[in-house]
Amino acid sequence: MPKSPSKKDAGQNSGRNSGQNSGKDPKVSGKAKAAPASAETSKLASRPTSKPPSPPKLSKPAKPHRPVPAFPRKNQPPTPAAFAARLPLSLGKRFDQVRSYLLKQRGVSEDVFFYGPESGWALRYLAAARPLCSLHIHDEQPIGIVSLEPAAAAGVDWRALSPAGQKARKQAHGSPALLWLDVELEGGGATDFRSIVRAKLAAQDPGGLG
Repeated sequence: MPKSPSKKDAGQNSGRNSGQNSGKDPKVSGKAKAAPASAETSKLASRPTSKPPSPPKLSKPAKPHRPVPAFPRKNQPPTPAAFAARLPLSLGKRFDQVRSYLLKQRGVSEDVFFYGPESGWALRYLAAARPLCSLHIHDEQPIGIVSLEPAAAAGVDWRALSPAGQKARKQAHGSPALLWLDVELEGGGATDFRSIVRAKLAAQDPGGLG
C-alpha cells in the first residue's frame, strides 16, 4: 500500500496550492508589484494640453467712399445739357443757375472735359485760359469744385456761407497755397459756390465780374 503523505509533505503541498489559487508566485517575497496603468489613463495622459485662446482679430479700417460719377466712360462724352437733365427738377434748376452765372462772366468759357475714370466727365470753366472751376454729378448729386489761392480765399466771406458752404470749407483739402473745395449745390450750396467763384474771379481779374 502507498504511504500517506507525511505532515511535512502535506504542509508543502498546502503552501503550493495556496500560492497557485491566489495567483501569486510562492517564491516571490516582499511587496506586491504595482498594477499597470489602465487604457483610459494612458489616453488622458497622451492628450495635448489646450492652447491659449488666440487674440481677437482687429477689424480693418473702412475704405474711404469713392463717389460714383454720372458719366464715367471716356468714349461716351455727354452734352452740357445732359448734366441738368439727369438731376431731379429742383436740383437741375440750381445746376443751371450756377452754369448761367459762370457763362455770364467776361472771359469765361465752358467745355466738357474728362477728368479720369474716378471723376468722369464734367463741365470745365476757364477764365482767360486759366482754370476757374468745374461742375460734376457724383452719386447723383451736383457738385461744384473750385481751387483757391490765398488771395482768393481771403476774399471769401466764410461766415456768410450756408451749412453747405461751411461743410465744404471744413472738408477742404490741398494746401494753404492751393485750397480745394467740393461744394454741394443742393440747398444754399449753389449760392455759396457762386460767392466763392466770385471771390476767385475778383482776385484774378477785378474788372472781369459780370
